[in-house]
Amino acid sequence: MVQPPITIEDLDRIYVVIPNDQGTGTINITVRQMSDRQFRWWIKAKADHHGVPMLVPMGRIGYETRVRMLNRLVRAGVRIYMVPLGTPPPEEM
Repeated sequence: MVQPPITIEDLDRIYVVIPNDQGTGTINITVRQMSDRQFRWWIKAKADHHGVPMLVPMGRIGYETRVRMLNRLVRAGVRIYMVPLGTPPPEEM
C-alpha cells in the first residue's frame, strides 16, 4: 500500500516521543509543535535508521520544509504513522 503525500495539516496528526529541550525525560508532541532543534534531531535519526540519505538544514525549519522532508522519507518507503482524523490529542484521551 502506498502512503499518500503528507500535507501541512497532517503535521498535527504525527506524534513523536522525543527528548525534552528543557531537561531530562521525554515528551510526546506533534511534528508541528516540535522546536527546530527537536525536529532536526528526530528527522535525521529517522532517516539514518532507515538508510535514507538526508541533509538537514540549520536554522529555522518551517512547516513546508518539514512536509518536504517527511515526504522524502515516504517516497523512500519509510512508513510515517498518523493518528486517524478526529482522534483527540493524547492528553484528552
